[in-house]
Amino acid sequence: MTPAYVVGSGIAGLRFSLFLAEHRPVVIITKKAAVESNTNYAQGGIAAAFGSDDSVDLHLQDTLNTGCGLTDPDIARIVVTEGPELIRELMDMGANFARDKKGELDLGREGGHSRNRVVHSADATGRVVERVLLNAAEAHPNITVQPFHLAIDLIVEDNAVGGLVIMTDTGEIKKVPAALVCLTTGGVGRVFHYTTNPEIATGDGIAMGFRAGAKIRDMEFVQFHPTALARSGTGALLISEAVRGEGGKLRLINGDPFMEHYDPERLELAPRDIVARAIDTELKRTGDPHVLLDVTHLDSNFVKKRFPTIYSTCLVHGIEIDKEPIPVVPAAHYSCGGIVTDDRARSSVQGLYAVGETASHGLHGANRLASNSLLEALVFSRRGAETAAGEADRAPLFAPEILDYSSRPTCGLAGLYIHQLTSAMSEFVGIFRRKDSLRKAQLQVSAILEGAKRMRKIYSPKRDMIELSNMVRCADLIVRSALKRNESRGLHALEGVPFVKSDEYINQHTVLENETPQVLF
Repeated sequence: MTPAYVVGSGIAGLRFSLFLAEHRPVVIITKKAAVESNTNYAQGGIAAAFGSDDSVDLHLQDTLNTGCGLTDPDIARIVVTEGPELIRELMDMGANFARDKKGELDLGREGGHSRNRVVHSADATGRVVERVLLNAAEAHPNITVQPFHLAIDLIVEDNAVGGLVIMTDTGEIKKVPAALVCLTTGGVGRVFHYTTNPEIATGDGIAMGFRAGAKIRDMEFVQFHPTALARSGTGALLISEAVRGEGGKLRLINGDPFMEHYDPERLELAPRDIVARAIDTELKRTGDPHVLLDVTHLDSNFVKKRFPTIYSTCLVHGIEIDKEPIPVVPAAHYSCGGIVTDDRARSSVQGLYAVGETASHGLHGANRLASNSLLEALVFSRRGAETAAGEADRAPLFAPEILDYSSRPTCGLAGLYIHQLTSAMSEFVGIFRRKDSLRKAQLQVSAILEGAKRMRKIYSPKRDMIELSNMVRCADLIVRSALKRNESRGLHALEGVPFVKSDEYINQHTVLENETPQVLF
């Protein structure tokens, strides 16, 4: 039987594989170590209505409110209804989530939630979930995990996926047949200079899907996490929203609070877009390099027990968070857009599925409600796998083939182009945007697109060149989508343009499509 290929080894890819492997062989390819994923860095938790004062309807309403009129209510109801059962499955598999003294789930609260409903394992929930699922996948006889393999392109014939082009762990380029493909490569954070995402988040799945002809939706909605540890370099260290959920206060460097000026009712627990814009506005107003997240008024033992990862990480940087405030700034964090899928994770290309941050399932709309992303991945990995299991086995379109590029010279220009790209995106396509700045970004991104294209024609394929091609394609999709949206809504804030009021919402998405499938090499 021709295997299915799953690209990515986070919660979406692993859970999809475990469901599908009961019906057909599955190969998981991931471009770094299997444990390296956005899931592994998810601190906060998984949102679900478990509390006695909570309900599916309340969770649904919070999700719709945060999505600013672009969340699909039917999709949202599916997620909040089916999610709790799948979290229980994780617990049955060995995921240990925090409990209170009565043995009940210790539910946290994050921005935009009207109830405590975030299931967590201290501040390392993603790591716990990742390890449980990866252990199960590696032990499954019908799953093969191939780390340090990079998917380059989908092979498409008559709008149907037939295989993949892959760079192996030895640098070999080969074509492999696939019964179907599920893209679960995470988001696009590395398109920006300062991001909470790991190095792998270069938008590979979204770019591959676009080149294959899949529809892409709402790429302008990039969520900036309000609180990343302020430090030099490009890798931002996430300070979980759960810190504010447990009583952390935002202050200016002089000690003054400021959230009452932006959301006097919810303060620090306003949705992320509001908090990120508030911080960005205050930094521009004061000229300060960062604001402060203060938990020094909380019990020291509680802080260390509730946030052991954050405590130890900050300590490495010389900050004792129970004794001094944490310097924080916003950083690119999550993409609400992606490959358009239906309620079974199917894209517009036959045999191509997408789950998690790579996909636009319809849940997040213009802004993601905190900790809904892992829940979404669980729900659509099962739904997608159930449908994929029923697909008829197809004869391979071609035999495996090794592609030889050894006669081509190597090139070291990709890093320079990547620096130019991330600088342009951070300067012109950040938290606040202007049409003239977006057009400047478009000119620079277009030039880098052409440069990457010339490189691919001349030089031997290397990982950095492939990632550059994917990053610049995703940047192009973000900028083009942002230019199409002439309103301020959710995560897309145009300077001088008031935000659309809830009673004026129009369900209007930005959809981009490449009608002529392409390949990189």
